[in-house]
Amino acid sequence: MEQYLKYVSPMRPVPQHRGHPPRNRRSKSCTGCCSKCQLFVSYLLVIVGILFLALSIWLYFFRGDLIPLIRSDFYIQSIYMAVVCGISNVVIGFLVHSAVSNRCVLVFYLLMLIVSMILEGCLIYFTFSYHTTYMQELEISLPNDILNNYNSDLNIAKAVNFLQKDAKCCGSNAFNDWPKPEVEDHYLPYAKTVMQRVQYVPDSCCKSTHQRKGCALSDSPNNIFYRGCLPFLKEEVYNNLNFLFTVTAASLVLHLANLLFGCCACFKSDEDEEENPFKDYDQEMHLFD
Repeated sequence: MEQYLKYVSPMRPVPQHRGHPPRNRRSKSCTGCCSKCQLFVSYLLVIVGILFLALSIWLYFFRGDLIPLIRSDFYIQSIYMAVVCGISNVVIGFLVHSAVSNRCVLVFYLLMLIVSMILEGCLIYFTFSYHTTYMQELEISLPNDILNNYNSDLNIAKAVNFLQKDAKCCGSNAFNDWPKPEVEDHYLPYAKTVMQRVQYVPDSCCKSTHQRKGCALSDSPNNIFYRGCLPFLKEEVYNNLNFLFTVTAASLVLHLANLLFGCCACFKSDEDEEENPFKDYDQEMHLFD
């Protein structure tokens, strides 16, 4: 047995190839740092996506009764695009774990980031474009809806009533924007045209909490609101546009940072593969150690 072991040579360690460059630990640390930053920014994108969805739900379901009074396609399109941006942000945020560990998923992840950035750029354009014209449009559309469309369009009537109840106001600029009818009283001599006591403002102008039918028959200041609704509607649209613009700008900044970290991680992984071409060979040879 001893003679047999004498002729058996012990297993030698695998020789290192002369052309094998030393591993660059600094590049690996940079790749790990980029991946960690990418994960952190993606978590922030999930939060921003939830904000997008919450804001869209608030504007469409809780303040959606005011949309018929806002005669612009930019406003409703901004709400729809906010929903799309919110969903894309949530998907991108949850996809980052696969993107960090898989090169193909990382490329798809970066493409989704670019598409989402284009959508958010369009949303910023819509909000900014309507922000410059909404005051002039509301000053024309709201008085016209009260004078001409309230009695003929059910959606406009519902929107105006919701606005007056919510803002505690009446009319566009004042309560007397509602037309007061003139009727003829044939019981008086010479059939004079007189102002009879008729209800000419809707019941949504009443100050009482429980607005019963016919409560706005008296137009005294103790019974109905005298101030108009136009300033409130302007402020409502202004705040909504600002919320959309702020959330979209924050999301766009996070997308730029995430795109930068993702490209950095992708390029660093390429450098690691070029610096260590015998990586797979070394892993196979270690099996014989």
